[in-house]
Amino acid sequence: MQTATAENSSLVIPRMPIRSTICAGATPITMDGLTMPAIAWATARGLKWQTVKMRRMRGDSWTQALQPNLRKSTFMSGWRLAG
Repeated sequence: MQTATAENSSLVIPRMPIRSTICAGATPITMDGLTMPAIAWATARGLKWQTVKMRRMRGDSWTQALQPNLRKSTFMSGWRLAG
């Protein structure tokens, strides 16, 4: 396993996936000219890895999935009460 540091914290990066996946922690992501594994970006931005994975599964880009703020809308935001 590889080890990377993000903001003075050490974390273990999983191996590269054998097959193509929607979201893998070892996927190299480049933002603002810096490339780090996706899981290191999540840690650096104060996000739980599960949050990033779920955002990716819902169709967000890496940039959207790694935003530290809450999503602007939820899946129910467009729902209306019948009546």
